[in-house]
Amino acid sequence: MNILDEVMELVKKNAQNLIRSKAGSLVVILGPLLIIFLAGLAFDNSNVYAVKVGIYRPDNASVTARFTEQLKDQFKVQEFASELECIDAVRNTDTAVCMRFAENFSIGVPTKNQVTFYIDYSRINLVWAVRKAMSEKVDEASLQASENLTSNLLGVIEFTKKEVQKERDALIRLTTQNELVNKNTQDLLAELGDIDLSVETEFSLDNVTSAGTQVKQWADSSLELGERSLNKAAQFMGAANDVLKSSGASSQAKDSLLASLQANLKEMDKLKADMVQMRNLTKDAFARFDAQMSALTLGIVSTKAKLDEADTSRQLSIRVIESVRLLLDQSLLSVFELQKSLNDIDNKISSIEITDANAIAQPIVTNIKPVVQEKTYLNYLFPILIVLVIMFTGLLITPTLILLDKKSPASFRTYMTPVRDISYVIANFITAFLILVVQTAIVLAIVSAFFSISVQSLPFTMIVGYVFESEETATLAGVSIGALFLFVSDVIIPLESMPEMFAYIASFNPYVLGSSLIRRAMIFNSPLSSMLQDTAILFGYVFAFAFIAMGVFLLTKRYSLQELAKALAPVWDKVHLPHRKK
Repeated sequence: MNILDEVMELVKKNAQNLIRSKAGSLVVILGPLLIIFLAGLAFDNSNVYAVKVGIYRPDNASVTARFTEQLKDQFKVQEFASELECIDAVRNTDTAVCMRFAENFSIGVPTKNQVTFYIDYSRINLVWAVRKAMSEKVDEASLQASENLTSNLLGVIEFTKKEVQKERDALIRLTTQNELVNKNTQDLLAELGDIDLSVETEFSLDNVTSAGTQVKQWADSSLELGERSLNKAAQFMGAANDVLKSSGASSQAKDSLLASLQANLKEMDKLKADMVQMRNLTKDAFARFDAQMSALTLGIVSTKAKLDEADTSRQLSIRVIESVRLLLDQSLLSVFELQKSLNDIDNKISSIEITDANAIAQPIVTNIKPVVQEKTYLNYLFPILIVLVIMFTGLLITPTLILLDKKSPASFRTYMTPVRDISYVIANFITAFLILVVQTAIVLAIVSAFFSISVQSLPFTMIVGYVFESEETATLAGVSIGALFLFVSDVIIPLESMPEMFAYIASFNPYVLGSSLIRRAMIFNSPLSSMLQDTAILFGYVFAFAFIAMGVFLLTKRYSLQELAKALAPVWDKVHLPHRKK
C-alpha cells in the first residue's frame, strides 16, 4: 500500500471517529457556523452606534438646549441634575460618555465656552468610536459658531475698510490745512518779530523841565535887570534934572533938556509898566508850560509803560506762537503717521485674499474617502472574524481528532498497523483541513482560493494533540494558545500602540498575517503577487510546525506504546501462549 492510500484510509477513519464522537465534537464543528450566523445578524448593517450620552447643564441656556436637541438626532441623550450623577452613570456603564457644559455657557467667550467629556477608557472597544463621534458633533457646532463669528468679523473689517477709505480724504484735507496754519503761524511770528516797541531814552524829561526852569529864571533875571536898569535910569534922569535946574544954562536950553528928560522919564515909566506886564505874562506862560510839561511827562511815562506791556505781550505771544508752531509740527507728523497707518490698514485689509467666512473658519477641508466602497460592519469585521473562527476551530478540532484516536478501543490496532508514521501526521492535517474548508466554504465560498493562508494553525495544534493525553487539557491548551494569538494582535488594540520591538514581533503573529491577507483579498481585491511575502511566511509556519509535529508524534508514539503495554500487561499475564520446542 502506497502512502497516498494510507493517508486516505486514515482520513476516512478520522472522519468515522469524529462522527461517532460525543456531541461536543459537533459543537466544535457547528459552533463557528453559529458564530458567523449571529455575527451576520448583529453586524450586517451600517447604522451608527446607538450610543447613550449623558449631559449635565448647570443652567438652561438656549445655546446648550439647542446643542442637546442636535445630539438627540444621532444619540440617545439623558440629562442629569448634577455632574457627579453624570460621571457615575459612565462608571456604571449606563451611559457611554458624560458631557458637561461650562456654567453660563457662551460661544467664543473664554472659560465659558468649554465642553468637558468624561469617558471610560476601559471600554476600549467603544471609547474611540464614541470619542470620534462626539468630537465630530462638537466640531460641527464649533465650526458653525466659528463661521458666524467670522462673518461678523469680516463685516467689521469691511466696514473698517470703507471708513478708512472715506476718512483718508478728510485726513489729507486736514494735513493740507495743518500745513497752511503752520505757514501762517510762521508769517505771524515774522511780523511780530519785526515790530519794535522800544522807547528812545537819549532825552530826559527831567532835563527838559530843568531847562524850562532855567529859562524862566533867565527871563526873571532879565526882567529884574531891566527893572533895575530902568530904576537906575530914572534915578539918573532925576539927578540930571536936578543938575540941569541948578546949572547956569539958559532957560531955553534948560527947558528943552527938561522936556527931553520928561519925555524919557515917561518912556521909562511906560517901559517899567511893560516890564511888569511882561513879568506877569512870563509867569503865566511858564505856569502853563510847567503844567503842559507835567502832563506831557505823565503821558510819556504812561505811554512807555503801555509800550513795555505791549512788548512783554509781544514777546509772550511770540513764545506762545512758537510753541503752537512746534505743536503744529508734531501734529503734522502725527497726521502723517496716522495717514501712513490708515494706508497700511487699507493695504492689509486689501491683501486679505480669503473673504469667505466658511473658508476662514475651515481653511483646510478634510475629505475622508474610504479606499473601498462603504459596506456593512460585517464586511469590515469578516476577515478578522473568519480568521478567528478558523484559528479556534483548528486549535480545537485537531487535538480532538488525535485524542479521539488515542482513546479509541482500536488504538492498539492502529499502532500495530503497518502504516508509515508520516501518514498519521498527514492524515490528521488533511482531516482538519477538510473540516475547515467545508466550514469556510459554507461561510463564504468565493474566498476558497485563499483558505490555505489560514491553515498554519493545524500543524501547531497537532503538536498540542500529540502532547496532551486528555481532551479537556488539549482543549484548554488550544483555547489558551488561541487567546495568546488573539491578544497579541490588532483586534483589541492597534499594533502601533505597542512598544516598537513587541509590535514588530507581533506583526509576525499568524493571526495578524491571516486576517491581513483575507482583508486585502476580500476588501481591497489585492492581487496574489502583492501577498506572496506574507503567504510565504504562513507556509513557512506550516512546514515548520509540521516538522515539529512529526517529531512530537514519533516521541509520543513510543511513550503511548509503553503506556499501552503497561495497561495490557494484566491481560497478557492471563493469556497462556504455547511454548516453543527447543
